[in-house]
Amino acid sequence: MIEEMANHLFYTWAGLRVVQARGGQAVVELDVKEHHRGGGGTRAINGGIVAYLFDGLLGAAVGSTWTEDIVGQVTVTLNIQYQRMLQAEHTVVGRGRVTNKGSAMVFVAGEVYDESGEVAATCTGVYRVFRKR
Repeated sequence: MIEEMANHLFYTWAGLRVVQARGGQAVVELDVKEHHRGGGGTRAINGGIVAYLFDGLLGAAVGSTWTEDIVGQVTVTLNIQYQRMLQAEHTVVGRGRVTNKGSAMVFVAGEVYDESGEVAATCTGVYRVFRKR
């Protein structure tokens, strides 16, 4: 599953790299490029890029729990708390985990860290999984 995720256009287009996705946990890295910048005229990473990273990160954590009867998933909610500007020159790391699972809904949480290891944003989310009929 991790190889499929890592090569999926959703991740590669944005410069995201799935480092780990197993057992309900995921680690995703962003290779920072100039088009990721925004931050009110600073060199900070744009908040929209952070949201994109969270969707991929939490989605990878959910995807790592799939069983043979699951055929897809969609994002239901993402609740992001930006704690400070995300400053990074090379790499941003996100860590996510499944916190609760029902038959159709999966609850996840994660953090995005800057290059010094400080949390810049946190997120909780809900994903819906679809099963074979």
